[in-house]
Parts: sequence; C-alpha cells; structure tokens
Amino acid sequence: MKISKLILILNLLVSVNFIYGQRPNTKKIAVPYLQSPINPLNKNIETYFSKVVNYSTVFQTSNSQLNLKGYKKVSSIGEADLEVKFVINNASFTSKPFKAKYKKKVNDSTYIDAEGGKYMVEATINFSEYVNDLKNDKLLISNEGINISNQFTSDLIKDYASAVKQHNNNRSSIAIRIFNENANEGLRRFNNSVNDKFGYPLYYYYIAFARGRGKKFDYSDLSRSFENIERIKEIIKIAFSGSNPPRYGNFSDEMTNELSSRTEECIKILENAIKEYIPKKKRTRIGDKMIDHLYINLSAAYFLNGNLNKASESLKKVKINKGEIKEAGRFNSKVDDVNNRIKAQ
Repeated sequence: MKISKLILILNLLVSVNFIYGQRPNTKKIAVPYLQSPINPLNKNIETYFSKVVNYSTVFQTSNSQLNLKGYKKVSSIGEADLEVKFVINNASFTSKPFKAKYKKKVNDSTYIDAEGGKYMVEATINFSEYVNDLKNDKLLISNEGINISNQFTSDLIKDYASAVKQHNNNRSSIAIRIFNENANEGLRRFNNSVNDKFGYPLYYYYIAFARGRGKKFDYSDLSRSFENIERIKEIIKIAFSGSNPPRYGNFSDEMTNELSSRTEECIKILENAIKEYIPKKKRTRIGDKMIDHLYINLSAAYFLNGNLNKASESLKKVKINKGEIKEAGRFNSKVDDVNNRIKAQ
C-alpha cells in the first residue's frame, strides 16, 4: 500500500471518530458551599467587634479588616458579644550591601572576572492574635509573639559603590513595603483561621461539568444541566453579596424555589444520562469518556441539594479514568469535611 493511501485511510478514521465519538466537552464551574465552623461558638454569640492595633512606630498598617462570616459586625466593643483582635507588637529590619562577582563582557568572545554589588533587606513583624468571648467570659484564642520575616535581595549592580548608595537610599522604603506585606499576610492567615474555627464563610469548589459534543448524538440535556448549575451559582452569589450578609444568605422565596427546581432538574438529567451508559463502546452517546464526569457532576448536584451521603456515593462510582478518579477523591474529601462540620453543630 502506498504511503499516500495509508495517510488518507488514517485521516478518514480520525475524522469518523471525531464525528461519531462522544466527547465530554467539559468546562469548570465554581460550585458554592457554606462552610460550617469546626469549633462552633456558644449559641448566645451574635455580634462581634474586630480591630487591628499597631504598636510599631516605623510603619502604618493599611485599612485591612478582620471579618467573621455569619455574625453581625458592630462598631464598638460595648455592643459586641465577641472581640477579634490582631496586635502588631513591633517591627524591625536589617540590611546590608555586599560584593558580588560576575563575568564582564569585553567583546563577543571575551569575558573577564569583575566585582559589583548587591544589597539585601530583611524585615520582621512580631504580632499577637486574640479572640475573646465577652458574653461568656472566655479567652478562645491567645497566640502571642508570632514572627513573620521576608527578605529582599537586589539585582546585580555592576559597581559596588553604586550598590552601597542604592542600599542607603532604598532600604527604609523597601523595609516598609515588606512590613506591610508581612502584616497583610499575618492578617490573612488569622482571618482564615478564625473563620475556619468559628465562622460561616461562603467558599467555591471548582468542578469540570460535561456538556457533551458530537454530531451524531444530542447533548442538549447536558447543556441544560450545565446552564442550571451556572444559574444556581449566580443565585447563591447574589444571596451572599454585600459586606455583611445573613449567615445563611439573603434568599427570597422566588430564589429558593428556583434553586430547588434547578437542582432537582440537574439530578434528573444526570441520572437519566448515566442510565444510558454502555461500557467499552466508542460510538455511543454515553460511554467510557463521559461516565466518570457524569458521576462527579451528579455528586455536585447532590452536594448543592444538601444530600451529602448521595454525593459521596456518586463519587465512589468513578472508576475508569485516572484524572477523574483523582478528582473524585479530592471532591470526596471536601464532601466529608463539610459533612463533619455540619455534624459538629
């Protein structure tokens, strides 16, 4: 057989598989979920007051705030049931210029050893974290004397004297920048930790949803399921918009009814599609390339519907493709975590 004929046959086989073979055609959606606290506060805690105190005289903090999701933020400690406080005790830095060797180009083929310079600035903040239950007279968190340090090193400066000059001119401004970065990082960690322990934050978990593709088969049902999930995400996002939304979102009756109908339709569509599965067959609407995605998507629909046991059961049926098996394991860990937190309430 001539090479040209062989290439033509291979091209025809590829084109037939493209036209008739089922393809997942996935796109990721951020699936929202409300995370319950691992250490729930006392039931009589409803309000909180937060503040950032800076005892350092060498830099001023930005307007970063601490927010405990699911509780009402008040403007004075006298109104508060809970106090959340981040205290910067002090800030310090060290810096120095130093010599650095490099190869200096003389011409296209010749380099000589030369000496230039660099400089470094290392800045540290020391801070403490507190959460105080004012209503029940309990100190819930007291972490004192925590350090965060970061270092800046300049690019090579080909003249050491210039490196010394740049060091002297820039070290203070660089240290202040690092101080602020360190403070923001400490605040971010503390805020995440407080919400993990006590709050009700809205988070998102990204999942690839199959929409299907192929000329021979109709995948409009999976497209409809995908559109439903996108709309569910938007409704929940709207319900939790604003700086201080209610713990379980601000849902109207219309929004609640739409959420219910759309999740139920998704579950029905995906369950029916799964029933069509024919293993080890390429020219079929639902085959080996699709089935694992559908089980993960069904799990996500159950997850949104609050049926965590069925969400976990669906994930255990993902058994064919390595990538989807790993994704199912990751998602199942999230489902278990959400379930355990709910049980702790």
